[in-house]
Amino acid sequence: MNDIYHLPESQQHPIVRGQYALNTPPIDEFIATICEWIDSRVTGGYIYGVSRLGKSRAVKFWVEARLAEKYHGLLPFFRLIHKRHERHSEIELLMELLEASRHKYAKSNSRKILLDRLVRLYATRARNAGSNHIVLMIDEAQDMRDPEYRTICNLQNELEDCGFQLTVISVGSHELTYQHEIFVQAGDIHLIARFMVRDAPFRGIRDATELRSVLEGYDSDSEWPEKSDISFTKHFFPRAFDGGFRIAGYSTELWNIFLEMGPHRPGFRLEVPMEHIAKTVEGIFRDFSDAHMIDNDLSHGDLIMEVEKTAYRRHMRAVSYIPSSARGK
Repeated sequence: MNDIYHLPESQQHPIVRGQYALNTPPIDEFIATICEWIDSRVTGGYIYGVSRLGKSRAVKFWVEARLAEKYHGLLPFFRLIHKRHERHSEIELLMELLEASRHKYAKSNSRKILLDRLVRLYATRARNAGSNHIVLMIDEAQDMRDPEYRTICNLQNELEDCGFQLTVISVGSHELTYQHEIFVQAGDIHLIARFMVRDAPFRGIRDATELRSVLEGYDSDSEWPEKSDISFTKHFFPRAFDGGFRIAGYSTELWNIFLEMGPHRPGFRLEVPMEHIAKTVEGIFRDFSDAHMIDNDLSHGDLIMEVEKTAYRRHMRAVSYIPSSARGK
């Protein structure tokens, strides 16, 4: 059992463990898009974006809670982190779906038995919620292939036959857009019509204003321990915080550093991945003391050093070579 309270106190903080996610403008857009698809009862859509933007953290930390809030807990929601396999097995995928749903009997060598268990589980959850609509979100979906999509198609068909509608939302890297093209070239219009009815990019942070809203999360919209009213910034720099220190105060300067260190290719619009922002802030929290923040300001060189540590420059150079159509431009 993973109990964080068995760790030394200095190792328990979410920043130290890397177990946290702040709300961001891209996450708000992501949730709004999903809700629009759900309200329209589309059969399937996909969200795509280059790596490190924060898609998986958004799925892990935010989606289920935000959907429960919006739909008052009446919308059955299931989430699967797709695992890459050398061979795509229908039985393997069905077992993974059952395991992700914490089904007591997730193992079997029979495709029919597994599919029946999954249909019963989803239908029961919907009936208990007084709904006939179910949402399945598949994270890391860029590695899904035809046989797995056909398995999900069978699941949809079985549920529809029982009077339930399943909306499938795939979330993955920019390679999801290539899968759409593969289906087009192969003439798999049925799969496109089922699972790629809608699509939307997951964005990075696009300007200093958005960056400031992210950094304000560390200053005021975060809390640890729960109900302590101690934000992440205040936890690491308690006296400096009381004296007015806020990490958000560096948003404009930090954005200019991201701009300067980012690619300068014609037509490239910078979107900073959330991972590099988070690692930069975490580095500041880790590398500077409360006393330093009281007596000194973070210098421009300090900020550059923390950004460099995240390998931001190298990552963004690689991103700049991805076709703009795959980045949602």
